[in-house]
Amino acid sequence: MNRTKLLLPLFFFAFSLFVFTPDTLSQDMPPRYATLELFTNTPCPICGSQNPGLFSRLSNYEGQYHLVSFYPGKPYSSCIFYQDNVSENTSRYQFYTGNIFGSPTVALNGIDFKNSSGVTNMVLDNLTGGQSWLEVRVEETEGTTRTVDIELEDFEGGSLTTGTLVAVVVEKLVMYNAPNGETMHHNVFRQFLGPVNGEDVDMSSGMATMTYEYTVDDEWDADQVYVIAWLADPGTNEVFNSGTKFDPEFTTSIAPITTQTLTLYPNPASDEVFVKMPSEITHAEMRVFDAQGRMIRTLHADSNSEVSIPVDGFATGKYILQFQQDRVMYTGSFEVVR
Repeated sequence: MNRTKLLLPLFFFAFSLFVFTPDTLSQDMPPRYATLELFTNTPCPICGSQNPGLFSRLSNYEGQYHLVSFYPGKPYSSCIFYQDNVSENTSRYQFYTGNIFGSPTVALNGIDFKNSSGVTNMVLDNLTGGQSWLEVRVEETEGTTRTVDIELEDFEGGSLTTGTLVAVVVEKLVMYNAPNGETMHHNVFRQFLGPVNGEDVDMSSGMATMTYEYTVDDEWDADQVYVIAWLADPGTNEVFNSGTKFDPEFTTSIAPITTQTLTLYPNPASDEVFVKMPSEITHAEMRVFDAQGRMIRTLHADSNSEVSIPVDGFATGKYILQFQQDRVMYTGSFEVVR
């Protein structure tokens, strides 16, 4: 159903983790959209009393958040939206086992959980208006059978090695007189694109694209159907950013991060590796990563034609050397043999 197209050659393991600095925060970066997952239930009276207030508050933050409403059949399995996709509604509920404490519960950027009434204006103020190193661009065709391209771009460079991409089909507004009194149901979940818990995307090159296809069900309003996608941390589930086809195009005056390959020799090596330094480098803070993405050594290099890296204590395997200067990421790989 999907096929991955990486826009630049992939590296086999980690780039260094991104650290926000005052300079970063002042840069022209993509907006960070708040990503909300509402777990609700149409026969649930508490949902009927709390959800309208939530959506009223959200109306003051249009264009600053993305929301999907899941219906896990808790506490009532008779919920019609749950019955429309039992397995995937249930699976998303189970993904947050221990955090979804009842209906309605809202997952905020994948890491904070509150009931609908707990998502106050203060909470929304803190979630919106910020910037992100990541842009999630979504483009999709019209018609019954649709193709969806999700483009991910790291505007800082080296921010993430691997992320978890989640993409869902929602129906923007469904009018239905529910047993709990709700009549307007927002961003009703219809189906996942790809695995329910998302799929790994290699972001070490700074850019990646995923392509999906889906068919609009006869019972859905095709004019209301669209895709929401987000990229999350595989370990913590924190959502870095999300996107839809409705988001305005982001443009920046910042020059893009470029990559330059370093020459390392001998390769493979057993005692030491030499790095041929580019002539424009006057000082570099180098980092060496192993095949699991763990940083195992740092080196300080001043202007020099070449730098020696002792590898006598390195285990057999592949390694990567990396450092950044201005908007250029310098990287090279080498192998240690015994």
